[in-house]
Amino acid sequence: MDKPNAPAPHRPGPAGLSAEMSAEMSDAEVVTIMTDMAALLDKRAPDNRSPENASPDNAGNTLANRRTMVDLAARLIALARAGRPDEAPDVMHVPASRYTDPAVHAAERRAIFDRMPFVAGLSRDIAAPGDYLRIDDFGTPIVVTRNRQGQVRAFVNACRHRGAALVYEDRGRLAGGFSCPYHAWSYDLDGKLLGISCNASFGSPDKDALGLIEVAAHERHGLILVAPRPGITIDWDEFIGDALDAELPHWGFDTVTASRVGPIELAGNWKLVLETFLESYHFNYAHRDNLAQYYNGNVNTVDMLGRHLRTATSLRTILTDLAEQPVDQWVPENHIHVKYVLFPGTILINTPQVLEFFQIVPQGVDRTVVRHGCYSRMDLSVPANAVMFERIWESAHTVVQKQDFPYGVTTAHPPLAAGALPGLVFGRNEWPLQILAREIDRAIAEAA
Repeated sequence: MDKPNAPAPHRPGPAGLSAEMSAEMSDAEVVTIMTDMAALLDKRAPDNRSPENASPDNAGNTLANRRTMVDLAARLIALARAGRPDEAPDVMHVPASRYTDPAVHAAERRAIFDRMPFVAGLSRDIAAPGDYLRIDDFGTPIVVTRNRQGQVRAFVNACRHRGAALVYEDRGRLAGGFSCPYHAWSYDLDGKLLGISCNASFGSPDKDALGLIEVAAHERHGLILVAPRPGITIDWDEFIGDALDAELPHWGFDTVTASRVGPIELAGNWKLVLETFLESYHFNYAHRDNLAQYYNGNVNTVDMLGRHLRTATSLRTILTDLAEQPVDQWVPENHIHVKYVLFPGTILINTPQVLEFFQIVPQGVDRTVVRHGCYSRMDLSVPANAVMFERIWESAHTVVQKQDFPYGVTTAHPPLAAGALPGLVFGRNEWPLQILAREIDRAIAEAA
């Protein structure tokens, strides 16, 4: 595998990152975190650790399917030895208009973001009745909550009286239901109108007709899907598909114990943001002083699961450690990280210690918000684990803003928008970029 010998490139300033955080999390500290994460791993052989079909680790992921993980590990060993990823048949050339044309953006909005469900969060985000999430990024202001029976419900975040928002924080807990701060109309957790202040002034209102406007929601495997607006239905089986539905339970998304969340606003097209997550080619260069110390750059598997995508990357120890062991002694999850890309832009990155969640949402042709969350698989009652979780969160939140997003988004969009750069080139080693580009085109064609 080629390693760069040139001097380290100029590092652009962080995009949307506070000076305090930038100063706290250096490249050397990121490397230290990777070292400490490795030290947490349970290296016992499978027979001494778990049931036959599972591959647990000391940090908490006890459900990863052993057959899948062994298969991915074997593929990654072969790829790492060759120094290349699963590859596309050919190179793809992409015109600048794909990122800058308002008409293209409008077509994507109509075909994808106004029609397809999105992952609002994980079950633990609204673990108890009355817990809620407020999501405004998809156009319709939405509040997602859990009712007293434990069911997930979603509504337009607007009072039926004069349209005032009912909740104003990104997340929180309701005492017993919704109460409008404007005129105190109240609703239960199922959206039913309970009370109207100065009721006599409204004659004999039909309370059943004045409940909150519902938005479809569906919870399964620890993930919560929500429609982008009222009137859109969710067919989990059709959207997720059999192959992905069979894999999701093995990651224990419903057993994570804690989360840290933070939005990242970027000046650039949403597809540029998405593409930063889709290849490991950049590891040896953009992350040469941190992640590349541990990961095999330009080495990853690629598998389509319906219109969704699974990729896996490997740590360098896959060759120095795992490959030297008998297969029946393998603990693959100590050496590989599995990523799911739920179409169009939800990223789920699985490591033994955490689940990293990134959701990419266009706000305009040249504006994007990234919803970043980090969910713990560690027992945070152990003080050292709690400290480690905070460091992992800060590391991921810092690295993408200091390196991935400046290189791939905020410095890439301006020359495309100015007409100075006619387009981009996706190499054979950037196969996932090609796949997702074609899936976006397919969605637009299907909606036409």
